[in-house]
Amino acid sequence: MPDQNNSPQNQFWGLLSKKLSKEANTEDLLELQSILLNNPDLHHQADMLTEMWQQEIINKGMRSEPAYMRHIMKHKDEFFVEENPLENSNDTAVETNPGFFRGILSKKRLTFFSFLGFMVLTTGGIYLFTKKNDTKLPAEQAISSVVTKNGNRTKIVLPDGSQVWLNAGSNLDYNNSVFNKDLREVTLNGEAYFDVTKNADKPFIIHTKKMDVKVIGTVFNVRSYNDEKTAEASLIKGSIEVTLKDRKDQKIVLKPNEKISIATEEAEAALSKPEKTTAVKNSRSIPQILVKDLKPSTRYDNIIPEIAWTQNKLFFEDESLENIAPMMERWFGKKVVIANASLKNLHYYGNFENETMDEVLSYLKLSKPFNFKIEHDSVVIY
Repeated sequence: MPDQNNSPQNQFWGLLSKKLSKEANTEDLLELQSILLNNPDLHHQADMLTEMWQQEIINKGMRSEPAYMRHIMKHKDEFFVEENPLENSNDTAVETNPGFFRGILSKKRLTFFSFLGFMVLTTGGIYLFTKKNDTKLPAEQAISSVVTKNGNRTKIVLPDGSQVWLNAGSNLDYNNSVFNKDLREVTLNGEAYFDVTKNADKPFIIHTKKMDVKVIGTVFNVRSYNDEKTAEASLIKGSIEVTLKDRKDQKIVLKPNEKISIATEEAEAALSKPEKTTAVKNSRSIPQILVKDLKPSTRYDNIIPEIAWTQNKLFFEDESLENIAPMMERWFGKKVVIANASLKNLHYYGNFENETMDEVLSYLKLSKPFNFKIEHDSVVIY
């Protein structure tokens, strides 16, 4: 009989408890993120408990005491209302011993429905085309392409059961006639979070402009937009092997909680910040390769910057306005033009979830001023 203590639900409560009581390490936070991605129904519980915990700290002058957090988790069944599986279609909930937080909970039910609304909107961002189901067509024509436009993010499941979350402005291609036969190969332009089904006999390979990533079964994030100078792969768990397009003889294997950045010569300066890294260069220093640890943000509640987008967060730390502009273009689906060149090197911090483009820009200009004008399909910063 399976051990229920190791179920995703129980792991979720334990990891969330550690996070709220400031006891979670990087591995704990990554595992919690993985569970939330695979169990979206847990998001509203995480949001509610986080808000309730913060409110308790304010009301009682507490400082996230671990013992009190463990007490909360021990009695978690009293804090949440579970949906009756026999009455899902009627959205009917059955209360079981509501307990101490009943009043707060009644006000927070809308969190779940807000999340459902977000899922509906992102699902609408899938565009499938050029898919050939006629087995008589040549294999090279049987290409399936999944595209997300700017302003949308979406999740897909590949024929082998692997799950992929696509960020805005991304596309993923694979040959439907040969996928999952000898190999599992996809081509990515953009950013995607992968949870690959393990199959040692059929390696999974992601082809991008600057690198190929080979895996057997693991969880990781790949960012490689064709119009960006830098490509990245961030490993959450498992193992991946990275091969550069122009250096097939060199293979770099990442360990969990590591990130590889591959840059052209023009982007070297941006990556060469004073921090502990492992650098690998060829004789011409093109491209530059940096391998470093994933580091949760100390400023914003231990968010892992590389995968913040999977939590529906527009996130950046000490980033130039020039680099933030394309991030906002993809996030909001509007062209961003920086008309005043002197503003491009201004650096900003930001963590946004439900804000509009107007609200994001208004917040940023408070720290380092600029003007902006939003039009129908574009915004000008000056």
